[in-house]
Amino acid sequence: MPVLPSTTRRTWATAVSLVIALSTVILTVPASASSADISGYQVRYATSDSNSNDKGAEVTCPEGTRVLGTGAEIISVIGAVVIDEVIPTTYTVSAYGVETEEGTTANWSIRVRAVCGDPHESTRILSRISPLNGMIPVSVTCDTGEFLLGTGYQLEGARGTASLDYVIPQLNMVYAHAVNRYPATYTDWTLRVFAICAEDPPPGLWIYSETSQSTQSNKPPVEVACGGAGDRQVVLGTGFSIGNGHGEVTLDYFIPTSDKVLVRAAEMEPMNDYWTVRAYAICAWEQ
Repeated sequence: MPVLPSTTRRTWATAVSLVIALSTVILTVPASASSADISGYQVRYATSDSNSNDKGAEVTCPEGTRVLGTGAEIISVIGAVVIDEVIPTTYTVSAYGVETEEGTTANWSIRVRAVCGDPHESTRILSRISPLNGMIPVSVTCDTGEFLLGTGYQLEGARGTASLDYVIPQLNMVYAHAVNRYPATYTDWTLRVFAICAEDPPPGLWIYSETSQSTQSNKPPVEVACGGAGDRQVVLGTGFSIGNGHGEVTLDYFIPTSDKVLVRAAEMEPMNDYWTVRAYAICAWEQ
């Protein structure tokens, strides 16, 4: 897979195969007469108890707002826990963390984040599920004329033996893929992918991405920001991809803030391959 320098910030989408082949398109929607700004915008979070058990957390958007995007993070351990679900509903986001096969005796917690707001137009959540043990890309496409605001996923049955290696947003769809650890462990599992869709695009809807350097070791978080100097864009949705991780690199967090997304992944065990992390931010004007 071609590796882009970390300074590259383009509105590119990714057409994905099992090897994550990249293709380039411009991802932007200009403001129109039917576009509506987002009122009541805020990012909220909830954190689980801290212990060494598998656990989850749920956050609710304030009254008068809906879920636009999602995020989750594992706190206090690195590479030892799989975020195996981040599920959006109209008003809530829930996340669940499961320890890897090696596990950990350390205490840890999971924090779930919801990007909330009222985009004024109708929104709905679509989903699609993979075949059993089908390590193939799963995509969800918004209906004709609709646009993607946010994403989510659910690994059902894997229990730490598989993990996500990408959730990639485009303007009207999302691709996702999960992979077994190598060598494969044959636990039956499925992957469900969620797309939060809107009838009309918020003005300034745009997707940005940043890619880490390709190295053989754990690396600092990748950060991608909305807009340039003077822009009033805010983060709606998130995405990530792990290149060349072979199921041995797991997501530690993907965190939406008001104006940027941070993504970090870590090796479950030391490996010799070079790998990368890419962060995606779906952005739009707030007011």
